[in-house]
Amino acid sequence: MDLEKRQNIKIVGDNTSAGGLFNNVSVVGNGIFNSSVDCVYIKVAGDCTINGDLKTVSGVVAGDINIKGNLSADMLKVAGNMTVDGDESIKDLITHGNTTINGNISSEKIDANGYFTVKGNCNTEVFKSKSIVIKLNGLLNADDIDIYIYGNNFVKEIGGEKIVIKRGSESIFKRFKLIKSLILSHDMCKGNLTTDVIEGDEIYLEYTTAKAVRGKNVTIGQGCNIELVEYVDNFNQHNDSVVKESKKIIL
Repeated sequence: MDLEKRQNIKIVGDNTSAGGLFNNVSVVGNGIFNSSVDCVYIKVAGDCTINGDLKTVSGVVAGDINIKGNLSADMLKVAGNMTVDGDESIKDLITHGNTTINGNISSEKIDANGYFTVKGNCNTEVFKSKSIVIKLNGLLNADDIDIYIYGNNFVKEIGGEKIVIKRGSESIFKRFKLIKSLILSHDMCKGNLTTDVIEGDEIYLEYTTAKAVRGKNVTIGQGCNIELVEYVDNFNQHNDSVVKESKKIIL
């Protein structure tokens, strides 16, 4: 990356840019880029629209960003609102705000909190979530999946090696009592996760509704409603859960 040819740009107030190659990009006001942006670092504290792709090494979104094309980054932190109309390729995504990806996402690690929506497939090595709402309309595929449920979540299909889905605790909101009283409903920590299929090696589920669960070792904890469980080695079921049919698979 030739940094000598890159300039810094800072948008304060209402302003537009043609886009292009930059070093540091800072948007404090209302900024519009009329073509793709390729930068080393981006920080959005205001409103930003990119009418093209965004490619960056790292960045922070504390305001609102709308990317009309694809997003490519090594590391990105989202505390505000981010919408990506295309696909997203990112090594490390940390989101505590409202993130919507209208295409697919490919990553090494995703730490999803707040509201997280992917209309395509989500492929990553590690998926951690304490989101209020997850909505994944495609396949969630990861080696390590760890989801704490707070609201009513939906994932079309889930596949991985180690899959843990548990109901979250209200203790996460103790530091945010005012936010909880204003925004969160009284049953926010009484949600569940709905999916068609879960396939993995080691599976532990709570408060999950699924048509089929297939794994090597499967534990169905509290609050589950499963139509079919297929397992290779071990299967355990909590008395509070419903499993309509279970089958041991001989390999």
